[in-house]
Amino acid sequence: MSGARRSFAGVDCAVAQAIEQMGDPWILLILRCQFQGIKRFDDFQGHLQISTSVLTDRLRRLVQAGLLRKEQDQQDKRGTVYLLTEKGMDFYPVMIALHQWSERWEAREGGPRLELLDKQSGEPVRDVRVLSQDYRELSARDVLALVDDQSGEMMQDIQERLKRRRGDAA
Repeated sequence: MSGARRSFAGVDCAVAQAIEQMGDPWILLILRCQFQGIKRFDDFQGHLQISTSVLTDRLRRLVQAGLLRKEQDQQDKRGTVYLLTEKGMDFYPVMIALHQWSERWEAREGGPRLELLDKQSGEPVRDVRVLSQDYRELSARDVLALVDDQSGEMMQDIQERLKRRRGDAA
């Protein structure tokens, strides 16, 4: 596979499908704005300094993917607002994980760029973690990923390569 960008639309892999929808930097920045309360086209454009054509395209893609919905602005009946759907809201933990990862590994000298606090308690938000059913913290080394028989060629290939490396199959 060359380094050129390609579509992952036909790849039967959850991560590839997520990248297909979310892998564009503008998409992530628009969603970040949404989580911060920005809803109007002109506010996105002013905050992100993004061209009209690029913003129009990315908002269209987010609506088509079911992450945002477009509605009439209740304050200005001539305007439109973009609102997160349930699918869009489900991306929030991923956005927080990206933020926390960046603050840890790409930290700036002056301290955190942003502090995330629980509105109710005022306490800092805990880091996003992968937990077992009994709430033990798990790393990638602690998790076994099993591919089902219905999985696509790419996922089956990964499983077979791993089996050969471990000596599980000839």
